[in-house]
Amino acid sequence: MSWTLTQNASSFSGTLTLVEPSQSVSGRGTVSGTVSGSTMQFSLSVPAGGFDGAYAGCSTTATGTGTVSGTAMTGTYTGTTSCSSATAISSGQITLNKQ
Repeated sequence: MSWTLTQNASSFSGTLTLVEPSQSVSGRGTVSGTVSGSTMQFSLSVPAGGFDGAYAGCSTTATGTGTVSGTAMTGTYTGTTSCSSATAISSGQITLNKQ
């Protein structure tokens, strides 16, 4: 997953791209959240039409928390998907590095 963010005080928002390697599916959507000290809370969304291929009609939302340290953020998230053939997002882990 890659995020491109703009931060304004303690809030941030931007776009995301992701690749789900086991299904060979990519998606594009939005992310937003807040930062307080070294703690980050975020929400992400990939709308219907944001995924490629067989999942193009699916939408996904997730929320999570993370810890910011230096130029990296690590965290966890959970979410839902509208596709009945896809697995729910019961728990995911994320590590992002500032570039």
